[in-house]
Amino acid sequence: MSVPGIRGLAHIYAKSTATLRHLLNQRAKPLNKRLHTVVATASALAVVVATLWAWQSSELTFAELTWWPIVIAFVVMAPASLALKSTEYQISARLVSQQPSQSRSLKVAVVSAAANLLPLPGSMIVTVRSLSEDGSNYGSAISAGAVPGVAWLSLTGLIGGTAIVIEGQLLVGGFIVLAGLIAGIAAWKLFQTATAHQASSLPLALSVVGVEVAWLMVSALRLALAVTALGVSITPTQALALSVAGALTVAIGFFPGGLGLREALLAALSPLIGLEFNTGVLLGALDRLIWLSFLAIASGVLLATSGKTWRSQNSSIN
Repeated sequence: MSVPGIRGLAHIYAKSTATLRHLLNQRAKPLNKRLHTVVATASALAVVVATLWAWQSSELTFAELTWWPIVIAFVVMAPASLALKSTEYQISARLVSQQPSQSRSLKVAVVSAAANLLPLPGSMIVTVRSLSEDGSNYGSAISAGAVPGVAWLSLTGLIGGTAIVIEGQLLVGGFIVLAGLIAGIAAWKLFQTATAHQASSLPLALSVVGVEVAWLMVSALRLALAVTALGVSITPTQALALSVAGALTVAIGFFPGGLGLREALLAALSPLIGLEFNTGVLLGALDRLIWLSFLAIASGVLLATSGKTWRSQNSSIN
């Protein structure tokens, strides 16, 4: 490749990184509260209406649901998702030379997951603030907090897009694979920036890839269990293809937790890979219900534990 060509690529990389930093910086700041409230309310109503329509269209009854996949999703997959979120925070912290305890990482994971359900761009702002509170400057915290998420977008695009191609949708799958490649370049540039001060970054890079591949697999398993509970069989490639919906909504801060948008994307993807449209709506709603139920319990435990710790500290001071 000629020198001008290399310079052109370097310029594109620099512009892409600058743009990504700007977007992440915007995501780390609360947006208009009234707009968030309107979007959250409209999205919640849309999900309820769509779920009721899909339930009636499917002609299912609660007695016809298969309950063992729901139990596994709640008891195994939901805790695994939270554990991976905690590990993601630990990796972000290691990128800025921090070593948070397991309890600290778990608390941040629960709070960031819960914050993503509010009309705020919650997960990113919680991660950035937590890293900043532990001694990192704001710019480094943004880069470190973004690396796992952007890497997940990349791997989901590459693997999920390939799965969509295998299911026969070459154009859609190819576009998603291309987006995954672009996200991969952005993730690598952010990773290099975050680890510039470290002597060896290979173990960290392998940790990022390992955790995000595990996150993708757990997400696919959660969706597979949800659709199995509805009495529909699903292949591994279909489950991986559906996981793309989560990746497409993760960076959209004004949709709390991807509320409404994720369900719509699951419904839109379903016919492309051989599933019914209403199946996509229902499995999205069921997966969200399982996750929210588990998260509510985890948040309650965290609140009770934090209150107990505060009381014990207060009594020791007195």
